[in-house]
Amino acid sequence: MDEWVTRQSDRKRNSETRHEYLYRIDQSRVINSVAFRRLQSKTQVHGVGESDFFRTRLTHSMEVAQVGNSITHRLNFIAEQRECSSKKWIAPIPLIETICLAHDLGHPAFGHNGERTLNYFLHKDGGFEGNGQTFRILSKLGEYSSDFGYNLTRRTLLGIIKYPVLYSQLKREYPNPEQISTTDIGQWSPPKCIHDTESDTLDWVLNPFSDRDKELFTSVGEVKGKLKSQFKSFDTTIMECADDIAYGIHDLEDALVMQLLHRDEVCEKLTHELEELSVIVTKRWGNTNKNYLSNKLASGRLEDTKAAISNIINVLVNGTTISKQDKFESPLLDFQCTMDSERHEILGSFKDFVYEQVISQPNVQTLEFKGQKIITDIFSALKSKPYALLPIIVQEKISEDTSLDRVIADYISSMTDTEACKLYQRLFTPEQGSVFAPLV
Repeated sequence: MDEWVTRQSDRKRNSETRHEYLYRIDQSRVINSVAFRRLQSKTQVHGVGESDFFRTRLTHSMEVAQVGNSITHRLNFIAEQRECSSKKWIAPIPLIETICLAHDLGHPAFGHNGERTLNYFLHKDGGFEGNGQTFRILSKLGEYSSDFGYNLTRRTLLGIIKYPVLYSQLKREYPNPEQISTTDIGQWSPPKCIHDTESDTLDWVLNPFSDRDKELFTSVGEVKGKLKSQFKSFDTTIMECADDIAYGIHDLEDALVMQLLHRDEVCEKLTHELEELSVIVTKRWGNTNKNYLSNKLASGRLEDTKAAISNIINVLVNGTTISKQDKFESPLLDFQCTMDSERHEILGSFKDFVYEQVISQPNVQTLEFKGQKIITDIFSALKSKPYALLPIIVQEKISEDTSLDRVIADYISSMTDTEACKLYQRLFTPEQGSVFAPLV
């Protein structure tokens, strides 16, 4: 498995170095990176700065890493109990934590509207997609190396790839461009992909696999009339499961504590799910109580809410297992982390509820629309006078290999919500900005 701890720089290393140590180096590079620190001021659901309690993409990523840690311990326990071959393919904890910590690095300010807006400008130039931008940051843009980004191990990069297909493979059709501030921005949602600019890096990551595995892993299938990727690596499925749990449950906690949702409404709309989970939780204590979680959530006490949330997460983590697809030669692609159907359905109900009752509501959507307007105007201004408005260090990145639009997208997507607002004010708001104030 030595090929999975090699780096793009191809430097020689001591072959006796423990793989876990090399993955800890990856983890250190991510945690100490500029992109990771900026997650503290990027929107998760609610506006940054509105409350010290709301989660940002930084706290979300840390929670995903913690859940990923728990899932990995669970899978190791299962593999030991079964005495099966999957044991040696379960990733070390530092590797899974690194993948989880890094999974949101490429998502721009202002949530998915920021992503859609940048894709609007780049849809004829390779597109823009948050997961693809994460891969681009880690493998090319990061500050550790001028050529290879954070120069991470091959297996870490494999774990980051949620959608192992290129933008050009997916052939998404878009309407004729209009004034984006008045269009249905949803029409410009990008396909989930790797940017074509990182096709060479994708080839390098997948090089150890057989030609047959590579062809199948990067194949596309049609879902509801749209082409999409079909497969993920073993490590990626652990991260994705952890992300789903953290998103579905922790965002519900935010909404409850900040009183964006009525507790009685939550208990009413999720009655079946809470009862099913309560039975699983209380069965361990020998006294089944299907109202346990509803009572905890309805009490209004912070400690009861936290106890309920922790119990729900624990039940979902304990619903994960190792499955085998019997499609790939490599165990890294054939083994998958899955959740039993009952708990997977329950988690889906929680995620749908959070989206419908919180994320899609006007008090959140109006802020995302404002972000769309901010990014639209900034992009248009920078493109109109790039050598007057872009920082010198950003101008220097324009080349035959990297178009002006791609450079501007890299620049804007790296900004936090706050940085984007400040640049907007500097460009468009009278009496704002100073020659002494640094550019982002």
